[in-house]
Amino acid sequence: MTDLKEYNVEGGLIGLGEFILLEIASESIDLEDVQQIVCLNKKTFQLKDHIRFHKSIDNKINIPISITVPSGSYTKKEDEFVFTSTGDEYKTFPIDFQISRGIYQCEFKNNKNACAFGVMKSGLIIPFGKGCGVQPYCKDNAYYFPDLGYIIQNKKDTEINQKLKDGDTVAIEVNMKPPRTATFFVSGKQLPVFVSNLPESVQFFFYFFYYGSSVTVLSLKRLEYPTATNIADAKEVKWE
Repeated sequence: MTDLKEYNVEGGLIGLGEFILLEIASESIDLEDVQQIVCLNKKTFQLKDHIRFHKSIDNKINIPISITVPSGSYTKKEDEFVFTSTGDEYKTFPIDFQISRGIYQCEFKNNKNACAFGVMKSGLIIPFGKGCGVQPYCKDNAYYFPDLGYIIQNKKDTEINQKLKDGDTVAIEVNMKPPRTATFFVSGKQLPVFVSNLPESVQFFFYFFYYGSSVTVLSLKRLEYPTATNIADAKEVKWE
């Protein structure tokens, strides 16, 4: 954080007024930065009781969801992140939020016949009509393919023998602390596999193909601590 004494603010950060401090807390990227601001002294500690402070914390835990894709053979339910395919065509939907540090979890619901859920290198664009498992896109993503019960990265299949039923949820948890991992959960159960060596910045995504396939993006959260645990004999998929 910039030393505010350089800008002739008397007393540095603690010399700022309440509303400016709240604005700084709102704009801070990480919870750790907000905690540092609040714990400076008695004056800043009082910020924790302000409604704007609670809203700032909530926005850092429950990340607003946005998905930017072109129009095509799908519908989106108004005011909800429910996507339904209206024609047979490969369609990839990245979550806009890019992750370069911290621990995040995105949860989806397989309403009907979803094809894949995964993480991709930030900025990757997979045009409609192309699958995420084909060149040149496959090297820049890793995904759970429920039809076969595989985790796939760069055309390499790792079998986990976990299929998906309509109505099941899929959660992906990324931990950007080295070795930068992604862990998968189906209906709350952690799968015995993880992807390591993720790119320095990633995005969550899902894709489907068939007419009538449907996915809901339920949540995108920033976690203070990982929920993924070490599973004996878990398979490691190294991002290559």
